[in-house]
Amino acid sequence: MELYDAIKGRRSIRQFKAEPVPRELIEKILEMAMWAPSGMNQQNWYFVVVTGEKLNKLKEIAKEAFDNHIKYTLSKVFKGNEKVIEITRRFFYTLGDAPCVICVYRTHTPEGDLTDIQSVAAAIENLLLSAYAEGLGACWMTGPVHLRDKINELIGVKDKELQAVIPIGYPAHAPIAPKRKSDRIKWVE
Repeated sequence: MELYDAIKGRRSIRQFKAEPVPRELIEKILEMAMWAPSGMNQQNWYFVVVTGEKLNKLKEIAKEAFDNHIKYTLSKVFKGNEKVIEITRRFFYTLGDAPCVICVYRTHTPEGDLTDIQSVAAAIENLLLSAYAEGLGACWMTGPVHLRDKINELIGVKDKELQAVIPIGYPAHAPIAPKRKSDRIKWVE
């Protein structure tokens, strides 16, 4: 797959087939994620792959995050568009029935939060593009991070900052590409 095709073809997938993803494939995708650039080459990312019973409990936390945090913001941003709010609610309640979820963490480095967040975001983008190249779908979620303490307790992570929750699996649908906004570039001389 050509890089530009992967960049333009990747979509946020919010509904997955029940088919499990082989561990070797997840390992391959995570290896590609870890080839991302990072501030001062600190490679401050950390990944936790969640499946089985812990995944079911993670869904309960995502449901709570929607009910107590995300629903309010969505009702402001998508006022009058109840369909978007309902679709998002279903996704948070089920995590799209993904067979696994990757929780992405960052560790603190001397560069500080801005660099730490950007470094891990680069790894997440590598992960998403690699998943797409392997025929998988994924969705970068930050909403569940509102309940980071509950997630950390569930999966036994300490001394790291949860940055994203990424359901991953074989896509059950193929969303259309949203329009790109045209007023996002300015040239200065």
